[in-house]
Amino acid sequence: MFIPYANEIEALLGILVILSALYMQGQAFVDPTIRGILIQSFLISVLFGILAIQSDNIDLFYLAVLTAVMRGITVPRIMLYQVRKFKHSLRETGLGQKTPALVILGVIFVIIGYALFKSIIKPFVPNAEASVAFVLLLLGFLLIISRRNALVQMTGYVEEENAVLLAGALIVPKIPLLIEFAVLLDIFGVVIIGVILSAQRDVLHTLEPADLEQLRG
Repeated sequence: MFIPYANEIEALLGILVILSALYMQGQAFVDPTIRGILIQSFLISVLFGILAIQSDNIDLFYLAVLTAVMRGITVPRIMLYQVRKFKHSLRETGLGQKTPALVILGVIFVIIGYALFKSIIKPFVPNAEASVAFVLLLLGFLLIISRRNALVQMTGYVEEENAVLLAGALIVPKIPLLIEFAVLLDIFGVVIIGVILSAQRDVLHTLEPADLEQLRG
């Protein structure tokens, strides 16, 4: 089915996805970081929906719904529940407090990622829009390694998942296992966030490795 200005809409959504990743990188508090991944997941869900309509691929429509329900609603709600259980606003420590520098570093990652995609990966990938997925993968990795709070690191994991599924939808949208892979990742993410973080909260009363070192001392 033809969608007017579909390419322009997809390009705009791609830009908004990257901006959402940079927004998350610029947050020192946990709450807005989680809400950032919520917004990002919904943007990617809309992008999957447009791709599904354009290609008449029902699997991409299922992927859009799954992304909205799991990574747009369920996982962020579980993470926000963890924040409320601590009964105070969780804020990053250490490098995570230097958000302006991290945003600048994120912009550098965007530039380098796009340059690497264009020079190395693009000749082998038919869809140039896959550059958004590649850059998003780098930004998710940056979010994980630059933060100490476990919940923020989990948002980085969800961002990596968004990037992998977006790459699959743009490069090989007709792979039958794409939906199953998405379900597996979502279940794995829910188990990690819902069970492991709950145990860490109830037993250790902390979400940061620095606090664990102080408890041992």
